[in-house]
Amino acid sequence: MVKSRILLIKTGGTIAQKPDVNGVLNVSSADYLIKVGGLRDLANVDVKDVGSIDSTDMETNLRFENSGDKGKDRAAIAGEIYKNASKYDGFVVVHGTDTMVETAAALTYMLPNFRKPIVLTGSQRSAWVPRSDGPNNVFTAVQTATKDLGEVAVVFGNYVLRGTRAKKIDEEGFDAFHSPGVEPIGKVIALEEGVRLAPHAIKRKKFRPKLFTDFDTRVFNYDHVSGATIDGVLNDIAKGNEVQGILMGGFGAGNIPSRLLGFIKTAKENYKPVYVYTKCDIGAADMGLYAVGAAPLQAGAIPAGDMTPEALGQKLMCALGIGRKFKGQKRLDFIESLIRTPFNGDITVTEARK
Repeated sequence: MVKSRILLIKTGGTIAQKPDVNGVLNVSSADYLIKVGGLRDLANVDVKDVGSIDSTDMETNLRFENSGDKGKDRAAIAGEIYKNASKYDGFVVVHGTDTMVETAAALTYMLPNFRKPIVLTGSQRSAWVPRSDGPNNVFTAVQTATKDLGEVAVVFGNYVLRGTRAKKIDEEGFDAFHSPGVEPIGKVIALEEGVRLAPHAIKRKKFRPKLFTDFDTRVFNYDHVSGATIDGVLNDIAKGNEVQGILMGGFGAGNIPSRLLGFIKTAKENYKPVYVYTKCDIGAADMGLYAVGAAPLQAGAIPAGDMTPEALGQKLMCALGIGRKFKGQKRLDFIESLIRTPFNGDITVTEARK
């Protein structure tokens, strides 16, 4: 039987953090893969190290910045996958847990309709300390990358999750990720097959790889604290040039306090899209259900359906980047058309529910 060819991309994260003489964990480029038993029997694995970085510091695109950290960003990861698309059967990205789901979403939009598996994983404990979950997670991720899968996934603990729906829900447990409201696309079972994919997982198929990394990262996420009064600050954001797109966390079904209507209206007048997501883990932003949701709609806010804020943020940066060629209302309409277009199951509620 011919073994699958897998490219494993190392970016750092907890799994790669090695204790120093004082027991403090530091990001290291040490080869923790030697601790993953059976990996070479599972697939032919090549390794690309793009740099050791804590995922909290992961950037989207450093191409235009005078930075010594070039290569330590999502654009670099996407670029490696793109240029090797025809050489490998699947891809594994070993990543820190804190922003893993943001990277999973970004890769979905940077590599649209990529129909080979791109699997992200990491660990809650360093590979260099006892009881590390890292070796098992890496083994499972590589095995998942050999399967009939054609989407970006997060593999962690016992689950394979859709990359655009995954969320980190636990800072301590080994099943640290889940996809609230969406069934996992696979799970680890105690049988020889190991990873079993669900019927709704997207399958492999022939495709022509595409790459877009010129995201417009000037996005602001405002998660309102009930009773807070920072109207002046928000008004400056709505008028200025530093921010080009806005996310707002809404209460319940996307309800927004009345005092924020002026902020939304001013942003709309300056042709800045304002997308409202629900703060709830399960549900959708259906802003026409209540008056406190309908009024922001009239002011110019747009409900983000059931998108996670992590996926919404990355998708908005992508849409803003693609939409640079448009101005005014045409730009807003173009961005809205992209946000409403489902990519790998990132949004299922695209209209108000009756």
